[in-house]
Amino acid sequence: MKKMNNMIPLTIANTLDQSTKTRVEVAAHCTVKEAVRQHNPTALAKFDVYDGEGSVISDQQAADHRGATLYVGVEKVVGGGVPRRRLGELQIEYPSIQPVRQWTDRKQAKMFLVRFPSNGRTQSGFWEVVVHCPNAGSALMHAYVLNFGEITGHVGVSLFANPPSVAYANGAGKGFIPGSSTTRGRWVCHGNIMPHLQRLGSDPVVRVGAYINHIQNLLNQ
Repeated sequence: MKKMNNMIPLTIANTLDQSTKTRVEVAAHCTVKEAVRQHNPTALAKFDVYDGEGSVISDQQAADHRGATLYVGVEKVVGGGVPRRRLGELQIEYPSIQPVRQWTDRKQAKMFLVRFPSNGRTQSGFWEVVVHCPNAGSALMHAYVLNFGEITGHVGVSLFANPPSVAYANGAGKGFIPGSSTTRGRWVCHGNIMPHLQRLGSDPVVRVGAYINHIQNLLNQ
């Protein structure tokens, strides 16, 4: 009788350097973090392993991720938004950025409203965008265009009332801004942005700034 192959195929990518990816086979009982230690040593003293949605899967069994690509990155920091005392750092590049009250407390903001030029693609000349970043230092964030009714020109990125069922849309709102049942927005299809954010580390200001820049480029391309 032919012996069944119990080895689990995985692809390991280091978020700090994605120029190479390693295809490995590991025992089913291994955790994904053990698989990384065995086959793809990282220069990080402490690290976590993430799936394509940005969720930490370090202690999960390799058998649960057969055929998947795993991303090695900085150790996850306990979730949180952008410290309010650092809001000025974002305002250097985006002077209009303001925290959304519903998602803001005395210490941090987890949602922002920002305006930037639309290069003639909207009637007002600006995009009005909400960025939802409840775990800004470690997880995926999402952007929503509020003034989608003003669009007059070609937009080089897809905008969805109901985001598609893809990994990088995980956690996106369905037609409404998160936390609201009345404010509608169009989700910006940001693509597989998570590996890039992971390469930037865990500084929430750096990550949110880079994300807004990415959204601006997509909307105006």
